[in-house]
Amino acid sequence: MPEPARDFLLLGNLPCLDLVNTVPVRRGVPCDLLPAFAELVAWLEAAGCVTRAEARDALARWDGTAEGRGVWKAALSLREALRTMAERLAAGRSVGPEVVGAINAVLAARPTYPELVAVGRRWVRRERVPGEAALHLLAPVAASAAWLLEHGDPALLRKCENPDCVLYFYDTTKNKRRRWCSMDGCGARAKAAAYYRRERRKAR
Repeated sequence: MPEPARDFLLLGNLPCLDLVNTVPVRRGVPCDLLPAFAELVAWLEAAGCVTRAEARDALARWDGTAEGRGVWKAALSLREALRTMAERLAAGRSVGPEVVGAINAVLAARPTYPELVAVGRRWVRRERVPGEAALHLLAPVAASAAWLLEHGDPALLRKCENPDCVLYFYDTTKNKRRRWCSMDGCGARAKAAAYYRRERRKAR
């Protein structure tokens, strides 16, 4: 199983945007971080969509199977729909019914029913999933996109200001003025470039 935290760029503040960001540009070339089902499961664990135990179970049950390949392809299709969502929201446009349809299709694949469970001396209502399928792995990603469209502020969904960067994020900073995918990456490069320009002007 790939090392979850090593390659993935978990800086979007929402799983739906972190999925979009699994195709970063490295050395000027798009790089797909999800080439197969195993990497998808590693990303789901790194993004907090499944636990380590759930990730191991998913690999044991579906890696190398038709169902595993099917959910991997479904994840790539969902990623393209979410990329369209991010692009349109960042541009101040409506996401369109095809994007909402793609999100709803994943949500509909994981039906739930309410169940009462004992928590100490009281009863608490919880949602239970009847059965388990590989496609259920994508439900938390679709749920985060649904939250964004229902409760989020579209003005806070932004693309990194580096014109060569393709990463998106939902700004949760206190002053709501985040500009870069990360200060260690594009932010640091922008600061270095600005410093270089100032020094050149002083030298003239």
